[in-house]
Amino acid sequence: MQSKETIGILGCGWLGYDLALKLKEQNYQVRGTSRNSEKLQNLQENEIKAFEIDITENKIYGDLQGFLEHLDALVIDIPPGLRKNPESDFAYRIRMLMRFVQVYEIPHVIFISSTSVFEDRKDIPEYDENSLPNAISNNGKKIIAAEEGIRKMAQKSTIIRPCGLIGEDRHPIKMLAGKSGIKNPDAPVNLVTRDHVNSLITKVITGEIDAPVIHGISEPHEIRKVYYQKAAEEFGLKIPVFEKEGNNLGKKIISMISIS
Repeated sequence: MQSKETIGILGCGWLGYDLALKLKEQNYQVRGTSRNSEKLQNLQENEIKAFEIDITENKIYGDLQGFLEHLDALVIDIPPGLRKNPESDFAYRIRMLMRFVQVYEIPHVIFISSTSVFEDRKDIPEYDENSLPNAISNNGKKIIAAEEGIRKMAQKSTIIRPCGLIGEDRHPIKMLAGKSGIKNPDAPVNLVTRDHVNSLITKVITGEIDAPVIHGISEPHEIRKVYYQKAAEEFGLKIPVFEKEGNNLGKKIISMISIS
């Protein structure tokens, strides 16, 4: 079968690498980037053109031209790195990248953002795709600024905001198991499987979904203490113990877009 469009995935980590494999299976020409030599080798072994690219505070290292030129769509899935370096200017790095995206006239940019653009509150607000980002945290404000940079600089953009990512052996219960005094017992859980997010991205690429902003959520909005106690039992782990009383801070992420 003749190859379809050429898709670039900037950042082939846990989500992006799986996406690259899925797009390759669907006969797309796929290019992927990583800073990890083993991951680069894995991409090449799966016939995905691999590029070692690193976006620092003041320079982009690697063959950016070879990666970007003649792309039909670019998926940006790079971690902000704000936990390790809170002073990092993620939005500036995104704008620096987008200047090259403009030069190579990439028609569609898909940015994997985060639901941290929304503030947790005691009244547990609901946020859908029409809600305006309102984060006051350092991390949230920098991701909001990155989203704005992409919207302003891309020919066409799609912002995808996944909730907490789960899948295979990746699940937050593994960090919570056996712990006690865990806060926010009655706040809702906001989680999404990797398969769900990559299905959203694929449907955006094919044009089945055409929306400027998409929230990725696939798991039910159970309260934390109920959800994680069930998850501990399913994984055969020690049950976590939550605070019985105290303020609950949280939010409920809603998506108006269905992929069923």
